[in-house]
Amino acid sequence: MPTKERCRARPSFAAVFVFAGFIVASAASARAKDYAAIFGEKYAEAERFLTQNAWIADALRLTPEETRIALAVVFPEVIRFNALEDAIQVRGLKVLYIQYGRAYMNFSVGRFQMKPSFVERLEFDYQRLFSADEKAAVGIPAFERGDTSELRGKRVLRLDDLIWQVRYLRLFMLVMEKRYGQVVFAGVEDRLRFYATAFNAGYVSGETALRRMMNERRFHTALLFPRTTYNYADVALFFFRKTI
Repeated sequence: MPTKERCRARPSFAAVFVFAGFIVASAASARAKDYAAIFGEKYAEAERFLTQNAWIADALRLTPEETRIALAVVFPEVIRFNALEDAIQVRGLKVLYIQYGRAYMNFSVGRFQMKPSFVERLEFDYQRLFSADEKAAVGIPAFERGDTSELRGKRVLRLDDLIWQVRYLRLFMLVMEKRYGQVVFAGVEDRLRFYATAFNAGYVSGETALRRMMNERRFHTALLFPRTTYNYADVALFFFRKTI
């Protein structure tokens, strides 16, 4: 799925100037911090996880550049993941979600820290945006429709499966192209930061909101009440640059 460069109506000089300013400021912010040093062993452990699970890159079935983007998009979540915390804290929420549904969706599961609300929306958009032939080409069949405890239980089982988390990451990349394929990016790093923000903050927010959130600092690895927060897209960009 190669990057597409598209044309739009020519923006005003002021709009271009402001847009370029955001890009320069974001790039400078990313360069100013050494996130490998900031996150220390958590960063190193996340790198080891991806190195030891090289099959993930192949399983995404994307172009080399898209694969690098996808891995960078989830890398901050891999930093944050802690298997013990995930097992203890999320177990009860999974049960509540299966029983009662959307009221209990704001919890993250697995290495890529995906929420049920996130994958519900991915499944919905995959159903409506892709034709039967496109689904066959993707290699992931249509999801069952409905909102029953049985279907929610199946979704939780998928979330607990790393293979399925990789499939959902693949779907995220494909759905992003469907929804934001007409967005003009300044380059691959701008697109990466946009995609990373969409993954972290909710890809249905729309281009304007995502552009604004690209510069917000909401990422942390603390269990509760973080003292310091970071820009999710900048952490993703730092890793992306290291994989060149």
